[in-house]
Amino acid sequence: MTPPTLRRIAVCLALFTQMMTASAGAQALQRPVTDSSRALTMLLDAAARVNSQVPDRLRAYRARVESEMSIVVLDSGSRERTAQLEQVASDVRWRAPNKYDQRVVGYREQAVGPTFSLMSLFGGWTVPTLYGNSLQLGLTGVNTGNTSQTSRQSIAVHPLAPNRNNYYEFKGGDTAVTLFSNGRKIPIVRVRVSPRTGAPGDAILFLGDMYLDADWKQIVRMRGRLVEVRNGVVTIRAGSKLPGVSGASFVELVNVEVNGQYWLPAYQRTEIQARISWFGDFRSFIRVVSRFKDYRVNDSTWTGPIAPAGVTHNLTFASDAEQRRYRDWDMSLGAASTDVYYAEFDDLAPAEWAAASPDGGIHFSPRNVGDVVRFNRIEGLFTGVGFKADLPDNKGSRSIRASAGYAWAEGTARGMLGAEQVRGRTIAGLRLEKALSHTNDFQLPFAWGSSVSALLGSRDDFDYLDRSTATIYASRTIGAKNRSLVRGEIGAGRDAAVVQNISKGLFVTEGQGFRPNRGIREGSYVSTGASVELNPDVSGLFVNRGVGIRLLYSGADGELSWHRVEARTAMRRELGPFQLFARADAGALIGEPVPQALFEVGSSEGLSAYDYKQFAGDRAALARAVVGYTLPFLRAPIRLPSRLILPGIAPGIAAGIHAGWTGVSGAAAERAILELGSTVNAQGQLVPISQPTNGVRASAEFLLTFFSGSVAVGVAREIDRSGPWKLTARMGQGF
Repeated sequence: MTPPTLRRIAVCLALFTQMMTASAGAQALQRPVTDSSRALTMLLDAAARVNSQVPDRLRAYRARVESEMSIVVLDSGSRERTAQLEQVASDVRWRAPNKYDQRVVGYREQAVGPTFSLMSLFGGWTVPTLYGNSLQLGLTGVNTGNTSQTSRQSIAVHPLAPNRNNYYEFKGGDTAVTLFSNGRKIPIVRVRVSPRTGAPGDAILFLGDMYLDADWKQIVRMRGRLVEVRNGVVTIRAGSKLPGVSGASFVELVNVEVNGQYWLPAYQRTEIQARISWFGDFRSFIRVVSRFKDYRVNDSTWTGPIAPAGVTHNLTFASDAEQRRYRDWDMSLGAASTDVYYAEFDDLAPAEWAAASPDGGIHFSPRNVGDVVRFNRIEGLFTGVGFKADLPDNKGSRSIRASAGYAWAEGTARGMLGAEQVRGRTIAGLRLEKALSHTNDFQLPFAWGSSVSALLGSRDDFDYLDRSTATIYASRTIGAKNRSLVRGEIGAGRDAAVVQNISKGLFVTEGQGFRPNRGIREGSYVSTGASVELNPDVSGLFVNRGVGIRLLYSGADGELSWHRVEARTAMRRELGPFQLFARADAGALIGEPVPQALFEVGSSEGLSAYDYKQFAGDRAALARAVVGYTLPFLRAPIRLPSRLILPGIAPGIAAGIHAGWTGVSGAAAERAILELGSTVNAQGQLVPISQPTNGVRASAEFLLTFFSGSVAVGVAREIDRSGPWKLTARMGQGF
């Protein structure tokens, strides 16, 4: 990966990172010990001789490749949130020694909003062969010096190169597994490869595992991280000049025995991860997963454009009509990304990305960007800092974290002090915090405050309170790839009311400004909480596929007393040519209701035909379902002269139903609703600003969609009663 390409990718990820904030950690990598045994040396010498040349009988091949590209961010619980998915089908032709033609013949995508195609960044994303001791790993950068869409790939020092001992140390050489193929018993040997300390000059090196066919001495699999060395020193700056920005490129290349003679690509995965420390322990990354099939060995026929002279990797695109006719998908959109998880590369991650340094140390580390800067109608501008102190620990990680800041318009200081210990899948900790919390319900990931919309558009669709807590908590990841989570906590808390200190943001429509903050009931209490999240990657906001479930309990006993239970399920999947998105939330309060624990729903919670938090109650349910169909034309990606590639316009139609219900259990709930706020009606009576729905309230929408549903315009109206149709529009695929 060339430094310009890394810089381009790091900038794209950094821009995306500024919209989403979360925290994530990784395990430190322990460098293997050098093993210079004679057997290992002989094995590497033999493998280097065999792999230095393409086998004489292998002159060419044709194949079909199905790839999935995605942009992913991690939330504060290290859950993957997929913001963009692109599925690409390609016909490929390789000719010895290094000519590679790739022609895109099928394309489809979904994203949380309008964006550019990841193909804009790459001239190619598959490696045609691991033969030849010139190591080409990962993604191919676009060659902007040629008028055609061609590419040139940076070369890493191969672990089997003649000068390998100048750059690498090796360990292992024992049989790791035995395979059976075409009646042949194949012992597979694992060799651990590590960059040598003080490797000369500038180079791109490989850190990880290389698996060899012990009989044929050919490469079967490579799994590792690309390490950039500048003047003999390893760097993880990923070509970025921004402070606090680091990156790492991970690869996994798996070969398959073809015709009982050659090891050719079967599965390839590349992840380019970026971490911005001044946004917290946060990572976002680009992932590309590819699978090869339908090999035709020594077939060099080709109907597509021929690579220009001097170009080794030529990427071209079939016509829109040909891509529209493509139906030979092996996997549904999103399935390839569901099969993998970022933490599978944790053992290879840079030591600087570890959850805590084993040697200790103090460094700047906010939990998220809100610890550093935010804006809302209560605090005005809030600025702060966050630090993390890692404590020596050989069994896991231990750390102390602190943050402190000041709300300038409110004249109030807020902050947090906590200690945390990680042991395998279990995290336990203690936290003392004075925070500005919000009372919004049934929220999607990354929903905290409205800094940008409040500052620029005078829109702050949250209601706030001051909450002081002391909490002991424990959580544990469970299930396949640690994707599910259970958590419990107990502590003490106090809720206090806040007042609005800012009337409007920088820009405001005449006569408009921030709405008043809603009321709460003040008091102290002992708090308890528990949650279970199954496949929480599927949430209703991002484009992760599958079904996700969340069960949540929170309680308080003392001056304030409530016990609240919630349940959520979200689903996103394809049904033939249709896309189905659905989400349901339900909750109930047990005991005496207090205003801040009530359920409030309205336009922001999916009832687009109604007002902000128009309905409230101590029991509530929401259900949303959208069915969409992308029309069979204009799906092909749009290639602009600037090398920028946009997803196809992909127009479609969609219909959705959004239903909600709130109810009250008695007079206590009615009093709590009145405490939220009230107004005087035309008869001079005091009425609450939010009321029960008095039955199910529902709205329907009919939409024209573009960019596979990322943008939609249409009409919506109430269907539980007569009412006018209203224009509606949305950007993104949240539901």
